[in-house]
Parts: sequence; C-alpha cells; structure tokens
Amino acid sequence: MLSHPVTPPLQQMADVANDQQLIDLWLHDKSSKTQRAYSNDIECFLEFIELKSLQTVTLNDVQAFATALSKQGKALATQNRRLSALKSLLSFGYELGYLTFNVGNRLKTPKVKNTLAERIMNEMETMTLIALEPNFRNKLLLSFLYYSAARVSEVGGLTWRDLKAVGSRGQVTLHGKGQETRVVGLPTDLYQQLLKLRGSARADEPVFVSRKQGKGLQVRQIRKIVKDAGNRAGIENVSPHWFRHSHASHALNRGAAPQLVQVTLGHASLVTTSRYAHAIPSDSSALYLPGSS
Repeated sequence: MLSHPVTPPLQQMADVANDQQLIDLWLHDKSSKTQRAYSNDIECFLEFIELKSLQTVTLNDVQAFATALSKQGKALATQNRRLSALKSLLSFGYELGYLTFNVGNRLKTPKVKNTLAERIMNEMETMTLIALEPNFRNKLLLSFLYYSAARVSEVGGLTWRDLKAVGSRGQVTLHGKGQETRVVGLPTDLYQQLLKLRGSARADEPVFVSRKQGKGLQVRQIRKIVKDAGNRAGIENVSPHWFRHSHASHALNRGAAPQLVQVTLGHASLVTTSRYAHAIPSDSSALYLPGSS
C-alpha cells in the first residue's frame, strides 16, 4: 500500500489550474527543440491513457505505457526519451503540489546502448575532413565547429558581434541551450582566417552567410555541408555534433582538464563530460595481458 504522501517541498510556489498549464510550465525553460520532442512524447502518453487527467494517473498507467512502447517495437532510445520525459513531468507536477503522488518515480527506463564512440572521429579523420573541403567558407565552418565545440543551433545565429580579438587569438560568445551563454577561445590561425571571411561585414551580420539567401546558414544547410565533407573524406553519416564529440575526446586525451572541457562545451554536469573519457579510453587493462601489443 502507498503511504500517506509527504507534502511536496514546492507546493506553495505555484498554483497550477490544469494539465496543460502544468505542461506549459514544465516546458518553459527548455530549448525549442526539446519542447517539440517532449510535447510529442507527452501527447503520446495522454492519447494512450485516453486523455484522462494527470491527477488521476496511476503507476499501472505509466507501466502499461512503457509496455506498449516496447510491444510497438519503438527504438530503445525513443522508449527511453518518452519515459524520461514522462517521469520528469510527473516529478515536476508533484513538486508543485499539483499531483498528490509521484507515480513516475517507480518507473524504470530501459538501458540504451552507448554509441558515443561511433560518433567520435579520430584526429586524423577530423583534419582530413577539414583539409579536403575546397570551399573557403565551408572549410572555416568545419574548423569552427571543431575548435569551438559549438552546437549547430549556436552557429546559425552567430554574428560578428559575437567574435572579438584577445591578443593574437580570438574568442567567441556562444548562446546555447537554456539561454546559457559561454565564451570560448579560438586558435590564432582560425581567428585570422575568419577575419578574412568577414571583409567589410557589419557587426550585426551573420558570420557564415548563405549566398542564395544573404542570411545566416540554416541548420539544414550546415548539416548538408558537413555530410558532403564527410562523404568526401570517406566518413559516412557525419553530423555537426560529431565535431563537438571529437573536440571533447581529443582535448581530454591531450591532457585538458575535464573542468575546462566542461566549460567549453557548456555541460551542466561534469558527469556528462566524463562520458568522452570513457568512450575512447587511452589505456586499458587488456594492453597489459600476455600477447598484447
């Protein structure tokens, strides 16, 4: 039997009128991409429980939803995201006092295979991919993705106002997830090449301009440039995020402090950054066994 609920710690902080208001409050500080994904996830759950109120949702409901996702053959990553989104919403509703019980607390999400190592290029692959790009703007775009570890969404909105000189080097201010802002240093050569690309462009003009539209490159255009560069270098299915993964892995392998890499990538937790050290370890006990070389 469930014991009498403990009074939620944030019960007096919000007066939530209905499910939709709760969902809107929960999504408020998340990125637009996360909002779209999570909204769809919660909509799927609400349709599954035939739109009954979240206040009447039981542990049986959430477990049945988890079972249904598995039987539908949804990818483990999809199951994990939908159930994680649901658990987050139910926890949020409980903390605000809108829900009497946090029934999602008992729900276990499926373990997803860690495929991070598959999305990390080695240093030679990264340099080759950049070197084989014949277009000057695109070559700088690829280099910028690697050295700044910027997210593709951060690059599209970048203007010359966001770049400045620091001695002979440069630095860029990136506006990332959750409206967080971070400042990242850029190598001297890359910064000098970017200045050549700028020409007489004003401070409020985009750094990477679409020639056809005269505006900043859109995410889909950046993805295509990266994919084409990957095909040219013989690396399949490359996405802009691969440069971010590779930056973290290479920096850690070369001795950069994990805390520095965390700040550069804008990770909220050092645990997230540490994944890169585990994805491609520089050492292994297997190398100490007889017959290893």
